[in-house]
Amino acid sequence: MTNAEIINGVEPVKHGFQNFEYAAADIVLAASFNSAGNRAILCSADHKIRVYNIDGNKAWTLADLWRGHDAEVLDVQWIAPTLGQFFATIGGDNKFKLWREETSQLFKSGRRFRCIFSQSPPNHASYVSFGTKTINDDVFLATLTHDGLLSLLEPEDTESLTSWSQKDSIYPFGSHPRGTEARFRLSIQQSEGPSSNALFAGIDPTALSLAVSAMNSIKIYRAIKPTERANYQFYEMHDMHTDTALINEIAWAPGCLRPFDVIAAACDDGTVRIFKVDTPHDSDGSGRALAAKPSQSTGPPKANSVASRNAPSGIGAGLAGMSRTSAPRGGMVNEVKHESKQVAMLEHDDKQPVWKIKWIHDGSALASTGDNGKVHMWRESVGGNYTEFAETGPA
Repeated sequence: MTNAEIINGVEPVKHGFQNFEYAAADIVLAASFNSAGNRAILCSADHKIRVYNIDGNKAWTLADLWRGHDAEVLDVQWIAPTLGQFFATIGGDNKFKLWREETSQLFKSGRRFRCIFSQSPPNHASYVSFGTKTINDDVFLATLTHDGLLSLLEPEDTESLTSWSQKDSIYPFGSHPRGTEARFRLSIQQSEGPSSNALFAGIDPTALSLAVSAMNSIKIYRAIKPTERANYQFYEMHDMHTDTALINEIAWAPGCLRPFDVIAAACDDGTVRIFKVDTPHDSDGSGRALAAKPSQSTGPPKANSVASRNAPSGIGAGLAGMSRTSAPRGGMVNEVKHESKQVAMLEHDDKQPVWKIKWIHDGSALASTGDNGKVHMWRESVGGNYTEFAETGPA
């Protein structure tokens, strides 16, 4: 093997771990694999986006590299492959961007992927989290800003995805002033529809399900159309907590192996907490209990009060703002009782904060990583228990 084939002193392994060619000049902040597992994106603090393909020798090679944002690139997600090669990013420049592959452009030209849609938050607060969902040819986008504004968008043209319209927006935890560190995150359920128990309990089959977190709280929302011609609207269904542990990331388990829902939370105390979310119902769904808390649709605040402008910054301000939830929305739609229970608490040995979690495609296993740089992999066993089956990273 020649020196040219050795990267940072490490020889690439054909069927094992491999260093990526032209690795980022700064810390990698986000990564995403496509559904086929043959493409990957790395986004980093050097403002760059790097796309990699697997070649005929099963090695990862650079497909293209370009400056994607005018600040660090914070998150990236592929959008359904049935629509073409699309992916989305958010950056520290307060931009959400949607990218499409231009097959007429050469690889490594810096023009292989083109930005076809760019948007800044209407409230001038940076994006901190987003999620996409595709059902057949329908695409949905949910965004969450640093001050807690949750928005749902749909494309005006599902083929081009070049223009989007907002369907609803709310503040699940109330509007938080500048300087608040509430750690807002969101995760969209990726299954085609709600879980079977939720359907039996009366949830609309076309409902979109998502979880939103702040501090030590997770709220479950269903986006539902009150009438056939109406836009989707957010309805708060449930609220659960991780006692005092602050939440850094949440992930709704995919797949349809279970009749209920499972949500994982990566926490600041070095744990990953697994929650079971269920909807009690009679066998025919006729005896469902009504317990939903609809939320008031709201746009960004027109002006902050003097109290808001002078509010304390940091975690204390986040805790103080947790009680400022959305006002009740008129009309009740599919009010179905939800129940939750923490069923597992997975611990990292060093007790350092856990920052990222990711489920595999069927929701039977997940990976987590924290401050020590190690990746821990957990699998659900018989009886609903979770055991660690692999670990990789620095010694």
